[in-house]
Amino acid sequence: MKHQLRRLLPVSVIGSILTTLLGTMPVLAAGPVIGGVTPMTATSGVAATLSASVSSSVGIKYCHLYVDLEDVGDMTVSGGMASKPFTFSSGGSRVAFVFCKDNNDGIAAGPNTAIWVSGAIVTQPPLGGGSTPPAPTPTPTSTAPQGPIAGSLIKLVCADGAGSDDACKAVYYVGKDGKRHAFPNSKVYFSWYVNFDSVTDVTSAVMGSFMLGKNVTYRPGSKMVKFQTLNNVYAVSKGGVLRWITNEATAIGLYGTDWNTKVDDIPDTFYGNYTLGSDIADAQGFNVTAQLSGAPTIDDSL
Repeated sequence: MKHQLRRLLPVSVIGSILTTLLGTMPVLAAGPVIGGVTPMTATSGVAATLSASVSSSVGIKYCHLYVDLEDVGDMTVSGGMASKPFTFSSGGSRVAFVFCKDNNDGIAAGPNTAIWVSGAIVTQPPLGGGSTPPAPTPTPTSTAPQGPIAGSLIKLVCADGAGSDDACKAVYYVGKDGKRHAFPNSKVYFSWYVNFDSVTDVTSAVMGSFMLGKNVTYRPGSKMVKFQTLNNVYAVSKGGVLRWITNEATAIGLYGTDWNTKVDDIPDTFYGNYTLGSDIADAQGFNVTAQLSGAPTIDDSL
């Protein structure tokens, strides 16, 4: 048996990046303002209309609903609200947020909202499978100690026959703030961990006892990243701060001649997880080793 992260948005490692990335830095337009998802309770098997307030001075082009970090489709936007009917297939604590683009192509995502879904949950060990090579793991426990367990990795136990995209496959980091923090995808997870050996299975009651915090970002120094709508390549520093690497010579000085194989693509949906810092014009402007050693745990970069 092995733990696996659920399938989320597709993320690809860039095979090649042209040196013509250099030049004037494009900036994503300021995005719309989006509220949390309501209602915060639902019943499995019963359709619920999930909504969030949305606003933009230039008008909204479209909004998508995300449930457990997966895009579940377009929302209807009317009267300052974006809404979409959705039926949860099983009970437990779920995560939802809204992502919108306005008519100036500004983008934004609303806050993660925890939704408690009532309904029976069959507690069976998680299934193996998926594309991640299996790693030896201890027998999962069905519960975890009550209260904050800082530094732990937790996930729900899975029902027999749960698919690779089931919400029970989502792994969370429990921070010192007593909140659970989601990994947007497996690329982010593996910038911090080499396997799933430390993941503990918990009941839905234990999962729901932790408030939902902000998403985990890439470990500082571990990778370079870029957004799908921008060509700029960034180094990641503590706190999810992105620093633009302005030229290829700097990228080579920091990450070697194969630097272009060490860049991960971040879906625009998670643009709001990061902030932009100062540019890096030469290799002396960023210390990869110091960034890695300065953030040995996720709490060090939250």
